[in-house]
Amino acid sequence: MIGVQKTIREQLCEDQDNTLLWQAIQQLTIQFQQKERQLLSENSKLKQDNIELQQQVNNLENKQDGLVNEIQDLRQLVRRVYEEGEGEVKNLRQRNSKLYSQNETLKKSLSNIYEHVEDFAHLKSVGPLFE
Repeated sequence: MIGVQKTIREQLCEDQDNTLLWQAIQQLTIQFQQKERQLLSENSKLKQDNIELQQQVNNLENKQDGLVNEIQDLRQLVRRVYEEGEGEVKNLRQRNSKLYSQNETLKKSLSNIYEHVEDFAHLKSVGPLFE
């Protein structure tokens, strides 16, 4: 009988151990499921954040492309204005040179007139004789 009591006791202990083990397994399963739901939720949030960040990156890249194009346009404008300015400067230099030559010619003519004013006056007085 004592042997039977030991066996029943051992069986009860094993049953209690099995129950505790089963409860622990169930508890772990619940914890894993909760952790899985938490990770899925976090993963979903991170995916949404990633989409939003990618949209921001795309917007910034578009702005960057726009600015690069604007810079290229401004460079072309500066180059064209510079070239036009250079052409205008060349034209002004040529005009100044021509005006300088004309001015020198006029100075020489004026100088000749001053030198020969008396001759011109004499021609004026002689002029009616030829009429």
